[in-house]
Amino acid sequence: MTDNPKLNELHTLLQKEKADYAIHLHEFTLKSAAEGAKHFGISMSQTTPTLILQSHGQYFAAIICGDMRISFKKLKKALNVDEISMADPQTITRITGANIGEICLINPGMTTLIDQHVLHNVDCYGGCGVPKATLRINTQDLIRITKAQVLDFAETR
Repeated sequence: MTDNPKLNELHTLLQKEKADYAIHLHEFTLKSAAEGAKHFGISMSQTTPTLILQSHGQYFAAIICGDMRISFKKLKKALNVDEISMADPQTITRITGANIGEICLINPGMTTLIDQHVLHNVDCYGGCGVPKATLRINTQDLIRITKAQVLDFAETR
């Protein structure tokens, strides 16, 4: 597919899983959900950033709609934990191999949490784990492949 091993690995996984997806390459980095929405001609809610969270030494990939934000109060309740926070940038790069803003929607081996509002989308648009690339994937395929827990943990910005 490309000369990028990460993208080739993602492509192979998604083909094996028979996912409805596309990997879009672009000449520039999309710096925000708003930029992504404008570039692809989609709503902010269809942009689905992946945020890396930590709680008691465990890491989570949390996927929300681009027009929402995490409610840590709701998330603590949903997971029955007393503390949870964003992982620091160095930890995110170390465990995902990607920088903030490029984190892949699919992180094998990591527990994935998807906010229930994401279910309103037929497709999700998010990171591929490398700069200048966006993954479009059917929402149900994303849930199936990541074995995500669908929870209510986001709120309107």
